[in-house]
Amino acid sequence: MMKPEDLRENIEIGQVVLKNFINLNQEEKEMVRRWRNHPEVRKWMFSDHEISQEEHTKFIENLKRDNKNFYYLAYKGDVPIGVISLIRVDFKNRNAYWGVYSNPENKIPGAGIILEKTILKLAFEMIGLHTLKLEVIEDNKRAKSFYKNMGFLEEGRLKEFVFKDGLWKDVIIMGITEERYFSLKTQRP
Repeated sequence: MMKPEDLRENIEIGQVVLKNFINLNQEEKEMVRRWRNHPEVRKWMFSDHEISQEEHTKFIENLKRDNKNFYYLAYKGDVPIGVISLIRVDFKNRNAYWGVYSNPENKIPGAGIILEKTILKLAFEMIGLHTLKLEVIEDNKRAKSFYKNMGFLEEGRLKEFVFKDGLWKDVIIMGITEERYFSLKTQRP
């Protein structure tokens, strides 16, 4: 099973290469920052301010010393399709949270499914996690539906957890266990 130092490397999963943020070149770092600041991505983030180049650089520098949070730029072939993250990774209790957003500048058909299947394989088959969680703002209906279709179940609600658009909004916690993941994997074509 993978250890924190393994997760700092670039990882190949099938046709997808996950390039760790700490290994990105300057052009890739700027592309990720541009995507994160894109209105279609930013509106669903807890922190929805525009991220400066300095803030982004500092964030990536801090990841070099971090053993619990891992961010990747995902490529299918030589096409950048999105970003995935495994955060709050607890190797002892074998759990983590994850996040995802697809390339908002070049919408690639099926990118969401590719990214989700990649992170699930990384989490359960390569790292050996027992539980994977995510958080989604309550009015992100498209994302909630997508996660449910991928096997995640709603597990809880953080009441009035984020302040967006002048309103307090709940955050839905969803999760999947390794048992459910492997059960669903054998049922899918």
